[in-house]
Amino acid sequence: MKRMLAVPAVAAAGVFAATAGQAVAGASASTPYHQPAIMFNIQNTAAINGNTTVVKPAIQPPPVLACLPVTPPSPVPGCVPPAPPAGEPWPGNMAYFGGHVQLSPKIYMVFYGWGEKGAFSTCTRPKGDPVTCDPDGAGQRMINFVSQLGGTTWAGTQTQYYETVNQNGNTYNLHIGNPANQLKGIWIDNSTAPIDPKDTAPTAPGHTYTKLAQEAQRAVSHFRVSDLLNSQFLIIQPQNFSDPEAASAGYCAWHDYTQPGIENGIYNTVKAGISFTNMPYVLNQGTSCGENSLNAGAAGKLDGQSIVLGHEIEETVTDPGAEDVVNGQNLGGWYDVNQYENGDKCAWVGADPVWLSTGSGPEPVPGVPGELGTMVGNANGHPGQTFPVQALWSNDAAGGAGYCAGAGTDLP
Repeated sequence: MKRMLAVPAVAAAGVFAATAGQAVAGASASTPYHQPAIMFNIQNTAAINGNTTVVKPAIQPPPVLACLPVTPPSPVPGCVPPAPPAGEPWPGNMAYFGGHVQLSPKIYMVFYGWGEKGAFSTCTRPKGDPVTCDPDGAGQRMINFVSQLGGTTWAGTQTQYYETVNQNGNTYNLHIGNPANQLKGIWIDNSTAPIDPKDTAPTAPGHTYTKLAQEAQRAVSHFRVSDLLNSQFLIIQPQNFSDPEAASAGYCAWHDYTQPGIENGIYNTVKAGISFTNMPYVLNQGTSCGENSLNAGAAGKLDGQSIVLGHEIEETVTDPGAEDVVNGQNLGGWYDVNQYENGDKCAWVGADPVWLSTGSGPEPVPGVPGELGTMVGNANGHPGQTFPVQALWSNDAAGGAGYCAGAGTDLP
Protein backbone atom coordinates (compact mmCIF):
# COMPACT_ATOMS: atom_id res chain seq x y z
CA MET A 1 0.00 0.00 0.00
CA LYS A 2 1.68 3.12 -1.21
CA ARG A 3 0.76 5.64 1.41
CA MET A 4 1.96 6.09 4.92
CA LEU A 5 -1.40 6.55 6.50
CA ALA A 6 -2.32 8.38 9.65
CA VAL A 7 -2.48 5.37 11.88
CA PRO A 8 -5.80 4.60 13.57
CA ALA A 9 -6.04 3.76 17.24
CA VAL A 10 -5.44 0.10 16.49
CA ALA A 11 -1.86 0.85 15.38
CA ALA A 12 1.12 2.63 16.84
CA ALA A 13 2.22 6.05 15.66
CA GLY A 14 5.29 4.61 13.98
CA VAL A 15 3.74 4.64 10.50
CA PHE A 16 3.86 8.13 9.08
CA ALA A 17 1.73 9.72 6.42
CA ALA A 18 -1.42 11.35 5.19
CA THR A 19 -4.93 10.02 5.56
CA ALA A 20 -6.14 8.20 2.46
CA GLY A 21 -7.29 10.64 -0.18
CA GLN A 22 -5.49 13.64 1.30
CA ALA A 23 -2.46 15.36 -0.10
CA VAL A 24 0.94 14.86 1.45
CA ALA A 25 2.13 18.25 2.64
CA GLY A 26 5.31 19.77 1.32
CA ALA A 27 5.76 17.63 -1.80
CA SER A 28 6.77 19.44 -4.97
CA ALA A 29 8.42 18.77 -8.29
CA SER A 30 11.83 19.27 -6.67
CA THR A 31 11.10 17.34 -3.47
CA PRO A 32 11.40 13.56 -3.67
CA TYR A 33 8.07 11.91 -2.90
CA HIS A 34 8.47 8.55 -1.24
CA GLN A 35 6.42 6.13 0.76
CA PRO A 36 6.94 2.40 1.14
CA ALA A 37 4.00 0.47 -0.25
CA ILE A 38 2.50 -0.85 2.97
CA MET A 39 0.02 -3.70 3.28
CA PHE A 40 -1.88 -3.01 6.50
CA ASN A 41 -3.23 -5.86 8.55
CA ILE A 42 -6.91 -6.77 8.65
CA GLN A 43 -7.82 -4.69 11.69
CA ASN A 44 -5.96 -1.61 10.48
CA THR A 45 -7.50 -1.86 7.01
CA ALA A 46 -10.97 -1.98 8.54
CA ALA A 47 -10.26 0.98 10.81
CA ILE A 48 -8.94 3.02 7.89
CA ASN A 49 -12.18 2.28 6.08
CA GLY A 50 -14.08 3.55 9.12
CA ASN A 51 -15.79 0.26 9.84
CA THR A 52 -15.04 -2.93 11.72
CA THR A 53 -17.81 -5.31 10.71
CA VAL A 54 -18.48 -6.88 7.37
CA VAL A 55 -21.99 -7.33 6.03
CA LYS A 56 -22.79 -8.76 2.66
CA PRO A 57 -23.27 -5.71 0.43
CA ALA A 58 -25.46 -5.20 -2.58
CA ILE A 59 -22.46 -4.93 -4.89
CA GLN A 60 -22.65 -2.41 -7.69
CA PRO A 61 -19.62 -1.94 -9.94
CA PRO A 62 -18.01 1.38 -9.04
CA PRO A 63 -18.11 4.18 -11.60
CA VAL A 64 -15.13 4.86 -13.84
CA LEU A 65 -13.33 7.96 -12.58
CA ALA A 66 -12.75 10.22 -15.57
CA CYS A 67 -10.17 12.37 -13.78
CA LEU A 68 -7.26 9.93 -14.04
CA PRO A 69 -4.35 10.18 -14.35
CA VAL A 70 -3.32 12.58 -11.62
CA THR A 71 0.05 13.65 -10.31
CA PRO A 72 0.84 12.27 -6.88
CA PRO A 73 0.73 12.98 -4.10
CA SER A 74 -2.29 15.29 -4.54
CA PRO A 75 -5.47 13.65 -5.87
CA VAL A 76 -7.72 15.83 -7.96
CA PRO A 77 -10.44 17.37 -5.72
CA GLY A 78 -13.73 15.58 -6.19
CA CYS A 79 -12.09 12.55 -7.80
CA VAL A 80 -11.50 10.52 -4.66
CA PRO A 81 -14.31 8.04 -3.94
CA PRO A 82 -15.42 7.64 -0.33
CA ALA A 83 -13.88 4.83 1.71
CA PRO A 84 -15.89 1.63 1.38
CA PRO A 85 -17.26 -0.35 4.30
CA ALA A 86 -14.86 -2.89 5.75
CA GLY A 87 -14.61 -5.97 3.60
CA GLU A 88 -15.29 -4.22 0.30
CA PRO A 89 -12.71 -3.05 -2.26
CA TRP A 90 -11.67 0.54 -2.89
CA PRO A 91 -13.56 1.74 -6.00
CA GLY A 92 -12.14 3.49 -9.03
CA ASN A 93 -9.79 2.24 -11.72
CA MET A 94 -6.03 2.56 -11.70
CA ALA A 95 -4.08 4.77 -14.10
CA TYR A 96 -0.62 4.60 -15.62
CA PHE A 97 1.81 7.13 -14.18
CA GLY A 98 4.73 6.73 -16.56
CA GLY A 99 7.18 4.48 -14.76
CA HIS A 100 8.26 1.02 -15.83
CA VAL A 101 6.46 -2.22 -15.11
CA GLN A 102 7.99 -5.68 -14.96
CA LEU A 103 7.38 -7.04 -18.44
CA SER A 104 9.10 -10.35 -17.71
CA PRO A 105 8.84 -10.82 -13.92
CA LYS A 106 11.76 -12.45 -12.13
CA ILE A 107 11.56 -13.21 -8.40
CA TYR A 108 14.45 -13.86 -6.03
CA MET A 109 13.82 -15.13 -2.49
CA VAL A 110 16.23 -14.22 0.30
CA PHE A 111 15.77 -15.98 3.64
CA TYR A 112 17.57 -13.41 5.75
CA GLY A 113 19.16 -14.91 8.86
CA TRP A 114 17.00 -18.04 8.90
CA GLY A 115 19.98 -20.19 9.81
CA GLU A 116 21.25 -17.91 12.56
CA LYS A 117 21.23 -19.26 16.09
CA GLY A 118 18.03 -18.15 17.77
CA ALA A 119 16.17 -17.45 14.54
CA PHE A 120 13.44 -19.85 15.62
CA SER A 121 12.36 -20.80 19.09
CA THR A 122 12.58 -24.51 18.27
CA CYS A 123 15.84 -24.47 16.33
CA THR A 124 19.11 -23.40 17.91
CA ARG A 125 21.51 -24.85 15.36
CA PRO A 126 24.03 -22.37 13.96
CA LYS A 127 23.20 -23.62 10.48
CA GLY A 128 19.83 -24.38 8.98
CA ASP A 129 17.33 -23.67 6.24
CA PRO A 130 13.63 -22.83 5.85
CA VAL A 131 12.73 -26.51 5.86
CA THR A 132 14.63 -27.80 8.90
CA CYS A 133 14.39 -24.83 11.28
CA ASP A 134 10.99 -23.26 10.66
CA PRO A 135 8.56 -24.99 13.04
CA ASP A 136 5.52 -23.81 11.10
CA GLY A 137 6.62 -24.62 7.56
CA ALA A 138 6.09 -21.00 6.49
CA GLY A 139 9.32 -20.86 4.49
CA GLN A 140 8.51 -23.96 2.45
CA ARG A 141 4.96 -22.72 1.83
CA MET A 142 6.32 -19.45 0.41
CA ILE A 143 8.81 -21.30 -1.78
CA ASN A 144 6.06 -23.53 -3.15
CA PHE A 145 3.82 -20.54 -3.81
CA VAL A 146 6.40 -18.43 -5.65
CA SER A 147 7.60 -21.40 -7.70
CA GLN A 148 4.05 -22.08 -8.92
CA LEU A 149 2.51 -18.62 -9.44
CA GLY A 150 3.88 -17.98 -12.94
CA GLY A 151 1.45 -18.82 -15.73
CA THR A 152 -1.61 -18.97 -13.46
CA THR A 153 -4.90 -17.22 -14.12
CA TRP A 154 -4.36 -15.22 -10.93
CA ALA A 155 -1.02 -13.78 -12.07
CA GLY A 156 -2.49 -13.34 -15.55
CA THR A 157 -4.70 -10.54 -14.20
CA GLN A 158 -1.61 -8.36 -14.56
CA THR A 159 -1.20 -8.75 -18.31
CA GLN A 160 -3.70 -5.95 -19.03
CA TYR A 161 -1.24 -3.42 -17.58
CA TYR A 162 1.62 -1.96 -19.57
CA GLU A 163 4.36 0.63 -19.84
CA THR A 164 4.55 3.17 -22.66
CA VAL A 165 7.79 3.53 -24.61
CA ASN A 166 8.79 5.75 -27.49
CA GLN A 167 10.93 4.29 -30.24
CA ASN A 168 11.86 5.97 -33.51
CA GLY A 169 9.08 8.49 -33.11
CA ASN A 170 6.45 5.83 -32.44
CA THR A 171 4.70 5.12 -29.16
CA TYR A 172 4.15 1.55 -27.99
CA ASN A 173 2.38 -0.02 -25.03
CA LEU A 174 4.36 -3.02 -23.79
CA HIS A 175 2.27 -5.33 -21.63
CA ILE A 176 3.29 -7.31 -18.57
CA GLY A 177 3.93 -10.97 -19.29
CA ASN A 178 2.95 -14.00 -17.24
CA PRO A 179 5.76 -16.49 -17.80
CA ALA A 180 6.02 -19.76 -15.95
CA ASN A 181 8.94 -20.32 -13.58
CA GLN A 182 9.20 -16.75 -12.29
CA LEU A 183 11.22 -17.93 -9.29
CA LYS A 184 14.84 -17.44 -10.33
CA GLY A 185 16.73 -18.12 -7.13
CA ILE A 186 16.68 -18.87 -3.40
CA TRP A 187 19.38 -17.70 -1.00
CA ILE A 188 19.60 -18.53 2.70
CA ASP A 189 21.87 -15.71 3.83
CA ASN A 190 23.42 -16.04 7.27
CA SER A 191 26.48 -13.98 6.42
CA THR A 192 25.26 -10.71 7.96
CA ALA A 193 23.53 -9.80 11.18
CA PRO A 194 19.74 -10.07 10.81
CA ILE A 195 17.30 -7.44 12.00
CA ASP A 196 17.61 -6.67 15.69
CA PRO A 197 14.18 -6.81 17.36
CA LYS A 198 15.24 -3.71 19.33
CA ASP A 199 15.51 -1.71 16.11
CA THR A 200 12.65 0.75 16.58
CA ALA A 201 13.79 3.53 14.23
CA PRO A 202 12.87 2.07 10.84
CA THR A 203 13.55 5.22 8.79
CA ALA A 204 16.83 6.23 10.40
CA PRO A 205 19.86 5.53 8.18
CA GLY A 206 21.32 2.19 9.19
CA HIS A 207 18.12 0.81 10.67
CA THR A 208 15.40 -1.45 9.28
CA TYR A 209 14.75 0.21 5.92
CA THR A 210 18.44 0.58 5.17
CA LYS A 211 19.32 -2.91 6.37
CA LEU A 212 16.64 -4.49 4.20
CA ALA A 213 17.75 -2.50 1.16
CA GLN A 214 21.37 -3.42 1.79
CA GLU A 215 20.35 -7.06 1.95
CA ALA A 216 18.53 -6.65 -1.37
CA GLN A 217 21.71 -5.16 -2.86
CA ARG A 218 23.72 -8.12 -1.58
CA ALA A 219 21.16 -10.37 -3.26
CA VAL A 220 21.69 -8.53 -6.55
CA SER A 221 25.38 -9.41 -6.30
CA HIS A 222 24.78 -12.94 -5.03
CA PHE A 223 22.45 -13.82 -7.89
CA ARG A 224 24.49 -11.73 -10.39
CA VAL A 225 21.35 -9.97 -11.53
CA SER A 226 21.75 -7.56 -14.44
CA ASP A 227 18.06 -7.06 -15.29
CA LEU A 228 16.93 -4.91 -12.37
CA LEU A 229 13.96 -3.53 -14.31
CA ASN A 230 12.25 -6.93 -14.26
CA SER A 231 13.58 -8.30 -10.98
CA GLN A 232 12.31 -8.16 -7.42
CA PHE A 233 13.88 -9.38 -4.21
CA LEU A 234 11.87 -10.80 -1.31
CA ILE A 235 13.67 -10.19 1.98
CA ILE A 236 12.02 -12.80 4.20
CA GLN A 237 12.68 -12.76 7.94
CA PRO A 238 12.48 -15.58 10.49
CA GLN A 239 10.39 -15.80 13.62
CA ASN A 240 12.75 -14.12 16.10
CA PHE A 241 14.58 -11.71 13.76
CA SER A 242 11.52 -10.17 12.15
CA ASP A 243 10.72 -6.51 11.47
CA PRO A 244 9.92 -5.11 14.93
CA GLU A 245 7.62 -2.41 13.56
CA ALA A 246 5.21 -4.74 11.78
CA ALA A 247 3.03 -5.76 14.70
CA SER A 248 3.16 -2.45 16.56
CA ALA A 249 2.44 -0.35 13.49
CA GLY A 250 -0.23 -2.70 12.16
CA TYR A 251 1.14 -3.86 8.82
CA CYS A 252 1.94 -7.23 7.31
CA ALA A 253 4.55 -6.33 4.69
CA TRP A 254 5.64 -3.60 2.28
CA HIS A 255 7.56 -3.15 -0.94
CA ASP A 256 9.81 -0.29 -1.97
CA TYR A 257 12.26 1.04 -4.56
CA THR A 258 15.75 2.24 -3.71
CA GLN A 259 16.45 5.86 -4.60
CA PRO A 260 19.07 8.28 -3.21
CA GLY A 261 17.96 11.41 -1.40
CA ILE A 262 14.67 10.14 -0.02
CA GLU A 263 13.72 9.99 3.68
CA ASN A 264 16.92 11.66 4.88
CA GLY A 265 19.10 9.31 2.91
CA ILE A 266 17.93 5.87 4.03
CA TYR A 267 18.98 4.44 0.64
CA ASN A 268 21.99 6.64 -0.07
CA THR A 269 24.38 3.75 0.55
CA VAL A 270 22.47 1.39 -1.73
CA LYS A 271 22.44 0.94 -5.48
CA ALA A 272 19.48 2.77 -7.04
CA GLY A 273 16.66 0.99 -8.83
CA ILE A 274 16.23 -2.15 -6.72
CA SER A 275 12.65 -3.32 -6.14
CA PHE A 276 12.39 -5.27 -2.90
CA THR A 277 9.83 -6.51 -0.39
CA ASN A 278 10.02 -6.49 3.38
CA MET A 279 8.36 -9.79 4.33
CA PRO A 280 8.18 -10.17 8.12
CA TYR A 281 7.31 -13.47 9.76
CA VAL A 282 3.58 -12.81 9.59
CA LEU A 283 2.66 -15.71 11.85
CA ASN A 284 3.94 -13.51 14.68
CA GLN A 285 0.74 -11.50 14.13
CA GLY A 286 -1.63 -14.45 13.97
CA THR A 287 -4.99 -13.69 12.40
CA SER A 288 -4.06 -10.02 11.85
CA CYS A 289 -2.14 -11.05 8.73
CA GLY A 290 -4.28 -13.83 7.39
CA GLU A 291 -3.91 -16.90 9.57
CA ASN A 292 -7.15 -18.88 9.23
CA SER A 293 -8.64 -16.16 7.05
CA LEU A 294 -9.75 -18.74 4.47
CA ASN A 295 -9.38 -22.15 6.09
CA ALA A 296 -10.20 -23.16 9.66
CA GLY A 297 -7.93 -24.91 12.10
CA ALA A 298 -4.52 -26.32 11.23
CA ALA A 299 -5.36 -26.22 7.51
CA GLY A 300 -5.48 -22.42 7.64
CA LYS A 301 -2.45 -21.66 9.78
CA LEU A 302 -0.38 -20.67 6.73
CA ASP A 303 -3.15 -18.91 4.80
CA GLY A 304 -1.46 -15.55 5.26
CA GLN A 305 1.85 -16.60 3.74
CA SER A 306 0.60 -16.65 0.16
CA ILE A 307 -2.00 -13.90 0.68
CA VAL A 308 0.53 -11.36 1.98
CA LEU A 309 3.46 -12.39 -0.20
CA GLY A 310 1.27 -12.49 -3.30
CA HIS A 311 -0.02 -8.98 -2.54
CA GLU A 312 3.53 -7.58 -2.50
CA ILE A 313 4.79 -9.55 -5.49
CA GLU A 314 2.05 -8.43 -7.84
CA GLU A 315 2.12 -4.83 -6.64
CA THR A 316 5.83 -4.83 -7.45
CA VAL A 317 5.14 -6.22 -10.92
CA THR A 318 2.68 -3.43 -11.75
CA ASP A 319 4.38 -0.67 -9.74
CA PRO A 320 8.06 -1.51 -9.23
CA GLY A 321 8.88 2.20 -8.81
CA ALA A 322 6.58 2.19 -5.76
CA GLU A 323 5.01 5.55 -6.66
CA ASP A 324 8.21 7.49 -6.05
CA VAL A 325 8.53 10.92 -7.63
CA VAL A 326 12.13 12.13 -8.01
CA ASN A 327 13.11 15.41 -9.67
CA GLY A 328 9.57 15.73 -10.95
CA GLN A 329 9.67 12.33 -12.66
CA ASN A 330 7.08 9.71 -11.75
CA LEU A 331 8.82 6.40 -11.19
CA GLY A 332 5.56 4.63 -10.36
CA GLY A 333 3.57 2.43 -12.70
CA TRP A 334 -0.09 1.71 -11.96
CA TYR A 335 -2.23 2.92 -9.03
CA ASP A 336 -5.33 5.01 -8.35
CA VAL A 337 -6.15 8.52 -7.11
CA ASN A 338 -5.77 7.36 -3.51
CA GLN A 339 -2.31 5.97 -4.31
CA TYR A 340 -3.74 2.48 -3.88
CA GLU A 341 -2.05 -0.22 -5.93
CA ASN A 342 -3.72 -3.30 -7.39
CA GLY A 343 -3.22 -5.31 -4.20
CA ASP A 344 -4.28 -2.51 -1.86
CA LYS A 345 -7.62 -2.04 -3.57
CA CYS A 346 -8.57 -5.65 -2.92
CA ALA A 347 -6.82 -6.31 0.40
CA TRP A 348 -8.85 -8.37 2.88
CA VAL A 349 -12.09 -8.12 0.88
CA GLY A 350 -14.69 -10.20 2.69
CA ALA A 351 -12.58 -10.59 5.83
CA ASP A 352 -14.25 -9.65 9.11
CA PRO A 353 -11.58 -8.38 11.54
CA VAL A 354 -13.73 -8.78 14.65
CA TRP A 355 -14.51 -12.41 13.94
CA LEU A 356 -10.95 -13.26 12.93
CA SER A 357 -9.50 -11.57 16.00
CA THR A 358 -11.89 -12.77 18.67
CA GLY A 359 -13.89 -15.61 17.20
CA SER A 360 -17.01 -13.87 18.47
CA GLY A 361 -19.96 -12.49 16.60
CA PRO A 362 -21.30 -13.74 13.29
CA GLU A 363 -18.91 -15.34 10.85
CA PRO A 364 -18.16 -13.32 7.71
CA VAL A 365 -20.95 -13.71 5.18
CA PRO A 366 -19.59 -15.70 2.23
CA GLY A 367 -20.17 -14.60 -1.31
CA VAL A 368 -18.78 -11.05 -1.31
CA PRO A 369 -17.46 -10.61 -4.87
CA GLY A 370 -13.72 -10.20 -5.00
CA GLU A 371 -13.20 -11.74 -1.57
CA LEU A 372 -10.25 -13.91 -0.58
CA GLY A 373 -10.08 -17.01 -2.72
CA THR A 374 -7.62 -19.53 -4.09
CA MET A 375 -5.06 -19.97 -6.84
CA VAL A 376 -4.21 -23.33 -8.38
CA GLY A 377 -0.48 -23.34 -8.92
CA ASN A 378 1.27 -24.03 -12.21
CA ALA A 379 3.56 -27.01 -11.67
CA ASN A 380 5.45 -27.35 -14.95
CA GLY A 381 2.31 -26.95 -16.98
CA HIS A 382 0.18 -29.14 -14.72
CA PRO A 383 -2.19 -28.18 -11.88
CA GLY A 384 -0.17 -27.70 -8.72
CA GLN A 385 -1.05 -26.94 -5.13
CA THR A 386 -3.96 -24.74 -4.12
CA PHE A 387 -2.95 -21.52 -2.35
CA PRO A 388 -5.07 -18.89 -0.57
CA VAL A 389 -4.76 -15.53 -2.33
CA GLN A 390 -6.47 -12.19 -2.41
CA ALA A 391 -8.01 -10.94 -5.63
CA LEU A 392 -6.15 -8.29 -7.64
CA TRP A 393 -7.68 -5.15 -9.08
CA SER A 394 -8.60 -5.48 -12.74
CA ASN A 395 -9.49 -2.37 -14.74
CA ASP A 396 -11.11 -4.69 -17.30
CA ALA A 397 -13.53 -6.27 -14.83
CA ALA A 398 -17.19 -5.25 -14.53
CA GLY A 399 -17.29 -4.11 -18.14
CA GLY A 400 -14.40 -1.69 -17.69
CA ALA A 401 -15.67 -0.20 -14.44
CA GLY A 402 -13.06 -2.28 -12.66
CA TYR A 403 -13.26 -4.72 -9.79
CA CYS A 404 -11.25 -7.32 -7.88
CA ALA A 405 -10.59 -10.43 -9.93
CA GLY A 406 -8.49 -13.55 -10.37
CA ALA A 407 -9.07 -15.43 -7.10
CA GLY A 408 -12.13 -17.33 -8.27
CA THR A 409 -14.46 -14.89 -6.53
CA ASP A 410 -15.04 -12.45 -9.40
CA LEU A 411 -18.25 -10.60 -10.04
CA PRO A 412 -20.76 -12.84 -11.85
